[in-house]
Amino acid sequence: MIFTSLLSALRAKQWIKNLLIFVPLVFSREFLNPDSVKLAAAAFGIFCATASGIYLLNDLLDRDSDKKHFAKKQRAIASGKLPLKIAAAASAILLITSLLLATKLNFVLAAIVSGYIFLQIVYSVFLKHIVIVDLLAISTGFILRIFAGGAVIGVEISNWLLTITFLLALLLAAGKRLREVESAGIFSRKVLENYPPRFLKTTIQILLPAILVSYLFYSFQASESPHFIFTVPIVVYGLLRYLLLIEKKSANENPTDLLLEDKPLLTSVVLWEISVIAILSFA
Repeated sequence: MIFTSLLSALRAKQWIKNLLIFVPLVFSREFLNPDSVKLAAAAFGIFCATASGIYLLNDLLDRDSDKKHFAKKQRAIASGKLPLKIAAAASAILLITSLLLATKLNFVLAAIVSGYIFLQIVYSVFLKHIVIVDLLAISTGFILRIFAGGAVIGVEISNWLLTITFLLALLLAAGKRLREVESAGIFSRKVLENYPPRFLKTTIQILLPAILVSYLFYSFQASESPHFIFTVPIVVYGLLRYLLLIEKKSANENPTDLLLEDKPLLTSVVLWEISVIAILSFA
């Protein structure tokens, strides 16, 4: 029972976010280099361990508020299924191990992992209670993943890719807050009191065209191949599909769960990934 609860608390489904580590590998065409693939895979594993350690720590800190949430109260720590001492020990082991492995693999990667851990701890304790700043902190975590992927294989990352990723992360974060406000209410988290649904919807309406314009510019001017323009319809569909989903009252508030549960959205993401790899392979 305890082992099963611990596995659940690691939130393996959330590791999908760490796939951003492979973005520099793909866009630099280093996916054709076996050594680079191995390094990126190692960085992915390190970030998965780091993320799980942070999730455990965050659940420990949030256990009282999680008990008031209609869904989060079922989490292993909030429900009491996972003892606090075991959760704390597992978190410490994962974070220390990930740091040691990162140091052994690449010094810059170790610095990025350290920065990510610091950011997440500050976020869990302080930043997530500050309106708007919490969204920026979440988005920064996504950017650090891309920097980690670039550092471990020694390639530079396009500023446009960083911009698109940051804006997309902001969109996902704003969408999550909107679903939290509308589904769980402001009482599940104090910061939600400062997020009127209209403000979040306006934020999403601003971010959506900003992402599209940035991606269009990248496709026309800054990408590695002129054929990137053929991926634009897929991106447009994916963004509009996400917008449609967060407007539905029954939609999952977690972007990762939303992606995995909605087949059309998941299909668009997979199709985009296949298209990008195919274009870069023959460019």
